Amino acid sequence: MLWLSKAAAKRRKGFFVFSLAFAFILTTLALAPSVMPGALPFLKPLTIDTDPENMLPADATVRVRNGELKTVFDIYDFVVVGVLNETHPQGVFNAKDLANVKTLTDYAKTLSYEQRAGTFANVIASDIIAPSTVDNIETESLGAVSFTWLMKTAPSTDQEAALIRDRMLKIPMYKGTMISDDGAALALYYPLSEKSISHAVAQDLQELIDTFENTGAVYHITGLPVAEDRFGSEMFFQMAVSAPLAMLFVFGLLWLFFGHVRIILISLLAAMASVICTMALLVLSGQTIHIMSSMIPIFIIPIAVLDDIHILSDFYDKYTPERDRLEIVNEVMADLWRPMWYTTLTTAVGFASLMLTPIPPVQVFGLFVAIGVFVAWFFTVTLLPAYFMSLPDKALADFGALQTSERAIRDQSWLGRFLRTAGPFAGHRAKSIIVLSLALVVWAGIGIVNISVNDNPIKWFETSDQIRVADRIINEEFAGSYMAYLHLSSDSAVNDELTQPRKFRP
Repeated sequence: MLWLSKAAAKRRKGFFVFSLAFAFILTTLALAPSVMPGALPFLKPLTIDTDPENMLPADATVRVRNGELKTVFDIYDFVVVGVLNETHPQGVFNAKDLANVKTLTDYAKTLSYEQRAGTFANVIASDIIAPSTVDNIETESLGAVSFTWLMKTAPSTDQEAALIRDRMLKIPMYKGTMISDDGAALALYYPLSEKSISHAVAQDLQELIDTFENTGAVYHITGLPVAEDRFGSEMFFQMAVSAPLAMLFVFGLLWLFFGHVRIILISLLAAMASVICTMALLVLSGQTIHIMSSMIPIFIIPIAVLDDIHILSDFYDKYTPERDRLEIVNEVMADLWRPMWYTTLTTAVGFASLMLTPIPPVQVFGLFVAIGVFVAWFFTVTLLPAYFMSLPDKALADFGALQTSERAIRDQSWLGRFLRTAGPFAGHRAKSIIVLSLALVVWAGIGIVNISVNDNPIKWFETSDQIRVADRIINEEFAGSYMAYLHLSSDSAVNDELTQPRKFRP
């Protein structure tokens, strides 16, 4: 592998052009199907998936069975809206609030969103659970039951609103689900044809709610699909923010260690090129960018800089203006190519081992981080030697530890002082450090045993977050915001046997 670095040092312009062209071509091919649909029909456009359900394979038994039952029994995911009014003596069951609730429900019926070309997802109007969409069930006479709309029109007085409340409390299926046990709060359930629109539905409902007259009512929007969709959206946003911050943090550390911006600039460019090429290859392979995939840049950036630090450090130790720079670069790469190659292999194998997991997004994550590790290695062993050979002499005027003759002088940096102090300290207190380390291991083991796995997307948010607050309130006032379905089935032969008449002895 040493020949690659030597070739880059000798033909630096060619390697710079090749690296730039390689990254540009990959990026163009990855973006072209999204920017110009149909221009390259053999390539797939960029697709983003924030649905945690897709962490399971499409043929996973639990996922297939869940899909079948949803289809057979018309089961949908819900956006849940809890309405409370603690300032009115009748709670939310007053004329103004129920009028707003009906307006909100009528608006929800109209919500529809284009998902793919020619396909739409919408709120299932016929299955909405709200006062204006359900029946009032009453006994009319002996053997006769009357079905009428519970709230065909919004009440004009608080007395009419109280009558609606009383009717709801008499119907067991509404009590604790649509109306709270104390008759003061209301819950609305808006079913979705596809849960991917939950975040958009929640936003549109909130926009309408914001236009309502202030009556003291508070609207809480929650639901499992809302939490999942919002978490996925915010995860991508956080990764978009975290990746540049990680790059900035790495830049700060390199500047602190080496103190030359022009020297460390190539490390950041190499890391950026590694991320761009890896993500472009991910898109070109037709893979969907899932929540796990969005974290790939965060892993590649520090890994890409690791080998750079070794090269920069060794070059810093060996560089003097008197020596031939090409000779120094070749000597540095000769010393480091083998350990860098081995660490690259072990790191890539470690991440590639994630392909053995039965979770497709994790498999994709592990594979492309491994690919990114190799891409970063390639840019490191080529761009850094080429860059060192391209720098003018004045850029290296104050660079290099060997430009000062006294070792004590060149080690006056804060890191040098710390290491000179830490070495003797650790040597004289070896037993104490070992005992302390073992104690920390035991403490960590106790902590590992007490780890609690949180698989509830609602609880991925801060306790003060709007979704978390809404979920807590709805679970306190009603039966809950999560739906649980029990499917009962039996073997036909067993069922026939059980239905046959039997004789029993007294």
